[in-house]
Amino acid sequence: MAEGFDLHSATQKILSPDEIPQSIEEGLQELQAALPSSYLTCHYWNKDYIAVTLTLSVDLPTGGPINGIDIRAQEPVIFLFHRTRYPRIPPSVYPDRKNFPIHELPHLNVGGAGNPASLCLHRGSLRDWFAEHSIADLVARARSWFRDAASNRLIREEDRFEGTRILEPSGVTIYQPGDLMTHVEGQWESSGGSAGYSFLMATLLKNKSIKEHYAYQISYRIEFPFPIPPTEKMVEVFRRYNRIVGAVPDEDKLLYGLLIWGPRAPVAEYFGSLPSTYGELKEFCVRLNSPLNAAIEAYHSISAQLLGGVPLILALLRPQRLIGSDSPIEYLHLAILGSDEHSGEDGRWKDDAPVLVLSHRNPLTVAFASQLSREEGALSTPFALVGCGAVGSKVSLHLAKAGQCQQTLIDSADLFPHHLVRHGLSPHYVGQNKADALKDYITSMYRLDQDSVKIQSLPTLLDQVLETPEVLDKIPLLIDATASTAVFNDLVLTKALPTGLRYSRCEITDRGQLGILYWEGAERNPRIDDLQAALFNYGQSLQPIASWLARHREELEQERAAMLEEIGIGISCSSATLRLADDIVSAHAAVFAATYKQRHSWLCLKEGRIQISLFLTEDFVKTHSYTLPVHPVMSLTPTNNPSWQVRIQSHVGPQIGALMKRAGKKETGGLLVGLIHKKRKIIYVTDCLPPSKDSRGTPYAFKRGRLDYPQILDSIDASTGGLIGYVGEWHTHPDGPATLSPTDIEAVKQIRKHLNPAGIPTHIMVFGKRDVQSFVFTDEC
Repeated sequence: MAEGFDLHSATQKILSPDEIPQSIEEGLQELQAALPSSYLTCHYWNKDYIAVTLTLSVDLPTGGPINGIDIRAQEPVIFLFHRTRYPRIPPSVYPDRKNFPIHELPHLNVGGAGNPASLCLHRGSLRDWFAEHSIADLVARARSWFRDAASNRLIREEDRFEGTRILEPSGVTIYQPGDLMTHVEGQWESSGGSAGYSFLMATLLKNKSIKEHYAYQISYRIEFPFPIPPTEKMVEVFRRYNRIVGAVPDEDKLLYGLLIWGPRAPVAEYFGSLPSTYGELKEFCVRLNSPLNAAIEAYHSISAQLLGGVPLILALLRPQRLIGSDSPIEYLHLAILGSDEHSGEDGRWKDDAPVLVLSHRNPLTVAFASQLSREEGALSTPFALVGCGAVGSKVSLHLAKAGQCQQTLIDSADLFPHHLVRHGLSPHYVGQNKADALKDYITSMYRLDQDSVKIQSLPTLLDQVLETPEVLDKIPLLIDATASTAVFNDLVLTKALPTGLRYSRCEITDRGQLGILYWEGAERNPRIDDLQAALFNYGQSLQPIASWLARHREELEQERAAMLEEIGIGISCSSATLRLADDIVSAHAAVFAATYKQRHSWLCLKEGRIQISLFLTEDFVKTHSYTLPVHPVMSLTPTNNPSWQVRIQSHVGPQIGALMKRAGKKETGGLLVGLIHKKRKIIYVTDCLPPSKDSRGTPYAFKRGRLDYPQILDSIDASTGGLIGYVGEWHTHPDGPATLSPTDIEAVKQIRKHLNPAGIPTHIMVFGKRDVQSFVFTDEC
């Protein structure tokens, strides 16, 4: 036990061994083992903590403590153990001397009312550190702290000034520090560096959305400092407002606060404790030369106290810029609880009025969210999102939480209880329109930065939006998260999309194993249907695509559906019968959102893209994603049948050109594969087959054989789930025009005999010396 010192622990009751919990007894044994020559004494501290007092030997510099700091060779300390939560939480370490120089040293955590300041022994979470270290390691850290304090090495000179460390605030004050810094510096500049004060426009936050983010007793938002003191008439306006909203417990209340600054002279003192009563606050401000008395007198003179608490911010100049700040101004945040019981008959506060210590938080602004998401360098362009269901809501919220809040949300549907299984919104929004609810959620999240949130909700169908396409003007990207075949078809055929608008679609398929993101090329080439055709064709080379299309085919056959009439490849997450876990939807939505964060660079591409995200959960979780480029397609209108259209993937033309060059002066030819959408009257050519081994070509004619074709087509059919197959013939006229010769016309007649009964159009492409033409023959033509 330390002799001759005035100790914090001196008045605390000493505990007998049977009053010490077993878990702490084990800690005491470790502590004694680490300090075999020290005498340990256990004291009652409060109902939650037991204090263990001991003396630490300190390795002082040879010439004594630097700058004469009062660090002793034997320092009495307190190890504070939680009665029930040790060893899950580590002991805190406190200097036990009441005259310990807490105002001269950094790396101290401000003590609560009547408590000493504790040593800051770890920059991060001490609890996380202690999970991997022992009591002996903690003792070593405490010894190192005292040694560094005696050697003036707690903070290096280049580390800047350490602000006051507050571990257990009683509330929070929310504002942008730059706003007050500009005001204080301006006042110093105009007054020659004199001390002063200003009234603050403040809000006591009671809104539910704030409670979700700030679980403190008191939450103040500082709006701005008044350039001149408010008048009594202004005070009365605030008072009337509070009366009106007083019956609504979740409404914010208005009040006046005070910003007080000392003279423009650096304050090097550290604060190991802060005032806990109004009397202590007055003494504290006298020490800092801060004009508290003048400010309070002005405050009372206009009866500015509207609520029980009064927010107070003390600003003081430090010798260096603060750690984590570009300013040398430190702000201390307090609240004076001047209730009736702590006020005199004249309304002035008594010295025993409690003073709460508050912490500071930056408001959640769009810029701050970007910074926290490491997206501050990203270019956030506006986008429209149609489909605010499970996938769409998560994509929207992922982007909004990254500070990307220029969104136009389109959905005509309401949120129902079963949607909550996979939706991004909370039960609070059930019964509301999805687009409106999503807008409200994002707006509420950034309620302190409304000017930066540009969210528009359109609770309607997309086709109604397209009737007034000017709504989408100046929006460079439309994201389709509907998984709707009807919307897909509408956007394939529409001419209403504004020039320059890029269209992208994201959906989940194959029982949640595949996420697919389509990104159209510039000027809608390749278009969304071209991308879909290209994706089906990738079944020939990518096993995940082949497996999905095979399962899709099996399901359609089980349902006796017509495979080629409607190709439903995306699943809608709005169905009450859909079985798909939220984590799977979230995983794919996260990939979609991460991709859309890159939209600024993708918008500069001429090509289209397909991004595949793979999420497998059988046996073990496996994830993967890859991006497939799709170049602009060649679009032909059949010479004989302009009601149809032929869209040819970019690689097909060069492949046929190479075969044509290899054949020289001889005609050559082969088959075209792809898919036919009869309702749209579009033939999608995704690949070509070279001439079969039994084909024969001369300079004047080409006779296509059939050797190997059945096996090749069967293989394509199997790997693409029957979605890619025969769609026509191609042949060349190396020295002539791309027209049908009499021989070609006779061949067409023979082909039509086989295809017309099946309702399949006959398609012939002719590659001439200088041009390419397509011919489509149907029952009508």
